[in-house]
Amino acid sequence: MLRYIRIRAPGSFVRRKSGRWVYTEGVRGVEGIAEEIRASVPEILASWRQGRGTAADEDYYPELVEGIRKILVVFTEFLRSPSPLEKFSREGATRALIEEISARQHEAGRDAVGVIEDYMALRRCVWRFVEESVDLSSFDGGEVSRFFVKLMQASDWATETGLQAFDQIVQGNMETALGQAAATDLLTGLPDRDLLNRHLLPRALQEHERLALVVFDVVDFSETVAEEGVAWAQEALLRLTDAVSEATPDDAIHARFGDDEVCAIIPDVHVEDAYRLAEEVLERLADGPTDLRADAGVAEYPEHGENAGELLSAALRALSTAKRVGGSGIVVAR
Repeated sequence: MLRYIRIRAPGSFVRRKSGRWVYTEGVRGVEGIAEEIRASVPEILASWRQGRGTAADEDYYPELVEGIRKILVVFTEFLRSPSPLEKFSREGATRALIEEISARQHEAGRDAVGVIEDYMALRRCVWRFVEESVDLSSFDGGEVSRFFVKLMQASDWATETGLQAFDQIVQGNMETALGQAAATDLLTGLPDRDLLNRHLLPRALQEHERLALVVFDVVDFSETVAEEGVAWAQEALLRLTDAVSEATPDDAIHARFGDDEVCAIIPDVHVEDAYRLAEEVLERLADGPTDLRADAGVAEYPEHGENAGELLSAALRALSTAKRVGGSGIVVAR
């Protein structure tokens, strides 16, 4: 089917590479090519997806593919306008779109090379489309040059901006990971109390409508360390860590709460279930090669606290009561 392309001066005809002549209705060259690209965005996007293969699978990365489609439309708007490159950002709107694309690229597992290739592949697809769809020999050389200069400027700007945004995401994740590593107990490998208070428990409360917090404390820890030494203390904490990990569900979150305390955040359970899990932990400790006892305090969200601070205080009050009772006990907050 014949498609009309608006690409030349008023009243002129231009021949497509198919050999057919079309009336141009008097729209200038660069703007006319841009309109043809805009009308063929689905076709060019399909070509980009094919060129990127599984890296652009729409079933797995629909938001990334949609972002590339949007930036392609922005390309056409820039090509149609007389604006210089400085206006390509559209007062920050284009930059925001590219930052969103960078986030999707990171989610898709791209590295910096993959980010560059996404944009380079898009430019190649646009370039190839124009070469195959338009008889460039029918244009004034200056018009053709202006088109490709604007295309390369926009593509280079998008690539550079995308790399900067991608690097910021990677850097931010690295800093977060380093912060978490610094807040990790070297003996048990668990997050420490600060990380629990600032991130793990508040995030768990946001993600779950109900959860239980259980804090375990080794009985007579300080006195026994004074008699048995550091090696005993290390073994006791590792045994407690292993027992808590083995007795609680896979989605539970663990942290070393203090010198001799390990806690577990257990999502989507009632306090009765958390109590039974605490009993299992104490049984595992008792079945070990040496006698090791622990007390436990249990609190439930939202029954015993509406936020991280209240829930933690409730669990610690329950633990304090268990320690006063003596032995190896479990107390539920009231």
